[in-house]
Amino acid sequence: MTYLSGQAGYPLVLVRLIFPVCLVATLAGCSTAGMSGGTSLPDMDSPAAQIFVSRCSACHAVPHPGRHSYQGWLYLVPVMEQRMAERGMAPLGVEDREVILTYLQANAR
Repeated sequence: MTYLSGQAGYPLVLVRLIFPVCLVATLAGCSTAGMSGGTSLPDMDSPAAQIFVSRCSACHAVPHPGRHSYQGWLYLVPVMEQRMAERGMAPLGVEDREVILTYLQANAR
């Protein structure tokens, strides 16, 4: 039998079986908030949460609204809007922007 590191190590065949399982389990824990298997967002089924997820996940993993204070979100949303413009993405409409900010205000830390 081949061992990973000498006779005291784990059999290589066992490592080859366990490593992929551990890798999949680790990656599953890194899934996006609000997506299946990830950390749930507040009021995930609400229209506001759905707009937040759809607009914010276009470029990056969806952050939990409690990640920042509302004042922090008031700073970050325009920064993200600028990045959207730089990428040629459709801007947030007035209504979507208000819905997102209201959702963030209700769920910020």
